[in-house]
Amino acid sequence: MKKILILDFDGTIIDSNYVKQIALVNFISEKYSVDILKKINSFELQKLTRYELISLAKNSYILNYEKEIIDDYINNQVIKSNIDPSIFKVFKYCSKKKIKIFLVSNTPNKSLENIVNNLNIRHYFNKVIGKKEGKNKSTIFSEICLNEGVKSKEILSVGDNLDDYFASKINNIPFHGIYNHTLLTLKGKIPISYSLEGIFKSLK
Repeated sequence: MKKILILDFDGTIIDSNYVKQIALVNFISEKYSVDILKKINSFELQKLTRYELISLAKNSYILNYEKEIIDDYINNQVIKSNIDPSIFKVFKYCSKKKIKIFLVSNTPNKSLENIVNNLNIRHYFNKVIGKKEGKNKSTIFSEICLNEGVKSKEILSVGDNLDDYFASKINNIPFHGIYNHTLLTLKGKIPISYSLEGIFKSLK
């Protein structure tokens, strides 16, 4: 039985990846009169942070007040997205089995806290960890192992992209994928389900 469940946010708990991308593209177009899709490809759109994309659009560093503006704009779009209804079952199961749930996302930390509070799901998680300067997911996963005093095999990581997979693999943490076309290259190597409903077997 696992002791810790690490959940990604966008595309795992909430169907917000596409919503975020469209919101960001529209924001850049309205604010800076730039079609960002002519500057980068779809892979880079997924890989770069919102702050990096704004800097690219305006050809200069993003300022703190601009970060707050884009965060508010995207947050307001994300809270309209659909939450996986299975999240409550996961919370109930983990509470019963005394499995801690950590939410780890590339969404900026302050934005992530605001979103989960607005969605009224903050109480589902023992810890909420958003993107912080100088820390990627693999580092955060390593710190969780160390700080919680658990072995990597006692953790399950759940996410919807290759970044989640490699962060888990580097730390020898078992990984369960939520369906995304980027994970199809791993089909047969890792368990993949279409929703959180499918992760219970991997938690045992």
